[in-house]
Amino acid sequence: MSKEKSTGRAAEPSSTEPEPEPASSSRIDNDLERSLAVQQLKAGGGSRMLNKVFSTFDEAVADIPHGASIALECWGVAATAQNLVAAVKRKGIKNLTVITHNFVPLPLGSEEEVTMPPVLLPQMKRLIASVVGFQQLGAGAFVKEYVEKGLEVELSTHGTLASRLYAGAAGLGGIYNPVGVGTILEEGKEKRVIDGRPYLFEKPIRADYAFIRAHKADRLGNLVYQGTYRTDQPVMAMAAGVTIAEVDEIVEVGEIDPEHVVTPGIFVDRIVRIPEGGLGTERRKRELICRLGEIELSRKMLFRQACPAESAAPVKSGGTRQRLDRDTIAMRAAKELKDGDYANLGLGIPSLCALYIPEGVLFQSENGVLGYGPLVMEDEIEKAAFHYADAGGRFWTPVPGMALFDLVTSFAMIRSGRLMTILGALQVSERGDLANWNAGNDALGGTIGGGMDLAVGGKRVIVTMEHTTRDGKPKIVRECSCPLTARACVDLIVTDLAVIEATPEGLLLREIAPGWKAEEVQALTEPRLMIAPDLKEIEL
Repeated sequence: MSKEKSTGRAAEPSSTEPEPEPASSSRIDNDLERSLAVQQLKAGGGSRMLNKVFSTFDEAVADIPHGASIALECWGVAATAQNLVAAVKRKGIKNLTVITHNFVPLPLGSEEEVTMPPVLLPQMKRLIASVVGFQQLGAGAFVKEYVEKGLEVELSTHGTLASRLYAGAAGLGGIYNPVGVGTILEEGKEKRVIDGRPYLFEKPIRADYAFIRAHKADRLGNLVYQGTYRTDQPVMAMAAGVTIAEVDEIVEVGEIDPEHVVTPGIFVDRIVRIPEGGLGTERRKRELICRLGEIELSRKMLFRQACPAESAAPVKSGGTRQRLDRDTIAMRAAKELKDGDYANLGLGIPSLCALYIPEGVLFQSENGVLGYGPLVMEDEIEKAAFHYADAGGRFWTPVPGMALFDLVTSFAMIRSGRLMTILGALQVSERGDLANWNAGNDALGGTIGGGMDLAVGGKRVIVTMEHTTRDGKPKIVRECSCPLTARACVDLIVTDLAVIEATPEGLLLREIAPGWKAEEVQALTEPRLMIAPDLKEIEL
């Protein structure tokens, strides 16, 4: 591909506005000069501004050839360029490579209502993604028939994909990455030890096209996003040969405050405004949220359930033998956080910790928000907005002091040891190895997401889980049999039976559930446990 970027426009549309008369610089003050410059841009005078506005989505994708690579975000409906995806499907382009963080089908509605990247599966030859499918709905099972027909799938982590795209944008030859060492992502990659730490070499990613879903654009291509749906779109725009943006609104040059521009126009080649009947309009998003609220599974996944913090079972002393419930596990894990901590909570039991965390702890979500408020209650669905959702799609409320940012910034937070991390687990080994993304040997049987980044980069990694599987087998094991998330990353394990610290010497039993004895916990734990001299019952 040529280094020069082509907009694909045959000719610039003529302007109906008159060109301003030339003026002598000796009699023009600064304010008048700025006013004249804006008029010239609007009128196409002087050096003549490129008009990047296209009338239709079909026109905007008309030159995309067979075999092209397309980077596009799919972190929920609000962050997906649905109309451009639909145009590519109509055009019937074949042998596409799709690069996206989340390759997930929407489990309700028709393509006419919601169009996500998986509709392109029959036209694809390769997929590069961090999440393929919903874990609760069989993960990547929906792509297997295409894999059998030749579709190539390359898995990555959210942080690694963002870094590879940045490397492509910046002209770097690649990156050395600590995430993925000892996991399936290590296969076939150069491994190097730098300053005593192992790294994997990752190649840069540069796409032929990027599809961007922004909120507002001016005619120069400067883009403004809304809420968390900037995600990795700014770096995708920088890493593409041609960037096409679909937006809610197109304004004149000068109407966007320069301080608010996230993606400068130099990285944007084409802009299309979403028409009233288009995909992803505010009306359609509101209708979809209402429908999600009517479905029990999505309501449980995306909204906070109407159960007060007091619902957690109290921990009783005096020898009453019991296992802790999930809320009580979360309550105990939350005790590890303190005022001033920044924390990222995983799905499942970790998400329940938000109900019990002390005041002054700030939440971070890897899709680009820090310091957000409580989750929207299931009986207050009207308060939900797609651009105010966390990485798991759960709707939260905005509060003063929160910050919004892209994925490159987000994973700089995650990988630099600034965040306390609470994660769920399938297994933890005696060395503190973590397995939490896949229960089997099929790479498409689980979703990687940002868990590996969080496990490797966390300031402190706390795991919450049941102590045994449903059939009574230990989940704390000598060696993990499930695919690894990261090696030697776990600091503390909180289960329904015990609190166990991972130390260089081994696993140290610090607290036990009421009524349980250390030897009983040991019998349900595969590796040998060291017993803390001050072993006590779990306290909240």
